Amino acid sequence: MDEILKQILSELKDLKSDVSGLKNDVSSLKAGQDRLESDVSGLKAGQERIETKVDNLTLELRSNFKFTNDKLEEHKKVFTVVSNELKGVKGDIEFLSGKTGRHDTKINHILNMLRD
Repeated sequence: MDEILKQILSELKDLKSDVSGLKNDVSSLKAGQDRLESDVSGLKAGQERIETKVDNLTLELRSNFKFTNDKLEEHKKVFTVVSNELKGVKGDIEFLSGKTGRHDTKINHILNMLRD
């Protein structure tokens, strides 16, 4: 009987030791899970910051794109006005060149008449 009691006590000690080891393992797992949850929270916060930055950048790019398009339209209008003015000036130059040629011819004719 004593032998059986000693054996039971020995097995109880072994079980106690095993349970103690399991408790340590569970404690380690809980600590690891806490670290993991903390890391996930940090990742979520980082993702939210990135999303905010992307949203802000998108708004800024839209604003800059609109500004650039508006300026492009202004420049197109200016180029159209300048082009039209140059066409008018070109016509005036051609007209005046034609008149100059006729005047030169008349002056040459008058000079020839005066020399004779």
